Amino acid sequence: MDNGKNIVHSQIDCSKIRILLCDANPESCQETLSLLCGCSYQVVAVWSAREMYETLNSEGPRAHIILAEVNLLMSNDAHMLRHIMREKQLQKIPVIILTTRDQVSITIKGLRIGAADYLVKPLHHDELSNLRMHVQK
Repeated sequence: MDNGKNIVHSQIDCSKIRILLCDANPESCQETLSLLCGCSYQVVAVWSAREMYETLNSEGPRAHIILAEVNLLMSNDAHMLRHIMREKQLQKIPVIILTTRDQVSITIKGLRIGAADYLVKPLHHDELSNLRMHVQK
């Protein structure tokens, strides 16, 4: 059993991790943004598919994690998620789906397409503070 990997992840400074947060619901986005900032992450937040696409093209390659609401990722036959998985500069960035308990089947489809993980809303500080485990050295 190699615990060295866990030690490395626990030593990652959250203030150095850049997260692209994408959520079409302004209240939910603001709540998640507050929790992420409370964990000391650097966060860029967007509220629409158009803004997400533009930000992915400009800021995306500098992001360590993409945290996106399931409907933004999976609408139009998962167009946005497929775009991320195809783009060489984006495909290595872990995509974490924000979902609700009633969106299980579409979330599983997102995981099959290439998302790294998912979180079920409502989110909690502890869940978000552990996002650093998805960051590669």
